[in-house]
Amino acid sequence: MNGLIADFDAIVAGGGVSGLLAAKEMASSKLSVAIMEEDLEIGIPEKCAGLISVKALTSLGLFPSRRIVKNEIKRALIVSPLGSKAEINATKQGVIALNRREFDRELASMAEREGAIIELGQRVTSVEDHEEFVKIRTAKQERKAKILVDARGLSSLNQEQKAGILQSAQYDIRGEWFEKDRVEVYPDNSATPGFPMWVIPLDDDTARLGVAGYGINPLAHLDKFVENHGARIIKKSVSPIFIGGASKSFVQGNIVAVGDAAGQTKPTTGGGIFTGGIGAILAGRAISKCLLGNDPLALRDYEVEWRRAFGREFMIMSQARRVYERVDNKTMDKMIRVLASPKILDKISNESDFDYHSIGISQTLSMIKEHPLLALDLIKIGANVVLDLLKGSP
Repeated sequence: MNGLIADFDAIVAGGGVSGLLAAKEMASSKLSVAIMEEDLEIGIPEKCAGLISVKALTSLGLFPSRRIVKNEIKRALIVSPLGSKAEINATKQGVIALNRREFDRELASMAEREGAIIELGQRVTSVEDHEEFVKIRTAKQERKAKILVDARGLSSLNQEQKAGILQSAQYDIRGEWFEKDRVEVYPDNSATPGFPMWVIPLDDDTARLGVAGYGINPLAHLDKFVENHGARIIKKSVSPIFIGGASKSFVQGNIVAVGDAAGQTKPTTGGGIFTGGIGAILAGRAISKCLLGNDPLALRDYEVEWRRAFGREFMIMSQARRVYERVDNKTMDKMIRVLASPKILDKISNESDFDYHSIGISQTLSMIKEHPLLALDLIKIGANVVLDLLKGSP
């Protein structure tokens, strides 16, 4: 890479959470960094539900403030399609609902303070990876960089990975039935196969209502829910989610994928602020080491460290997802009734970790061992997967 005349040390394609964190990390090492964001404003449109723990937020270098935190979540209500309910106390997990617009803008300000340049309305339309540089084109210009960070989201996934994309939509609504500190989750594998509907309160009468699933019309499901609950729609957004697991490789030549573009979203929920954000920070550090030390092999550090942190976690979440997708509503109702027992609720409330779902999965499986008929139902629908999960539970 010595002697190359490039416009920047690194170009980041995409100005979402992962792109901004990677840019901030590289710019803090005094690399020249440009962010090419296709939208005309950072943080718009909002593309996720925005739930994160305070612990995860601080690990990304931010601290909760009134500007970026919309609400504190202390409970989660799970409602079976057949009517059974279980309420989990999430107080110890420190969960908050973010103002995604302000959160993304804060990340952008942090990146700019470190020296990164943000160019809005610049959609990267083509990428050419050469031996010592990457050439990117937008509708307005052509640029070269030593490294391209691909943070363009799900559009960067290959054809095989796209089977893990679910149609999804989210409304901001006003309503009176929900409680300010309690998330509501509505699993229903008949109506929304593979994913539940959710309600995330933002204040006393405003919430985010969302749904995802295989082969569904998400807007039709949300419209029906709004009508049944007498809610009023404030804003609509449509954005798919990915639950297919991490990409086989994050680095190809001089192109480094982060966040959704690397499949770093949780296979259970599709959330990726924490897992993708950590990936972006690790990528930024590895790229800095690579360019400043003239050590191309340093890029491998990013993938090795990310998989060390999340590889087993993603494997367990993927196995749990395979079971969930095969569960019928009758079995789902049995599971929620078992979950509702005080002993199990107390264990999950006190020991689960919002950021690492494998802990809650293991606790759920340990309870199933005490209910042989339910365990048998699950084994019938996914014997190998369930048995593997049961072996790993305490």
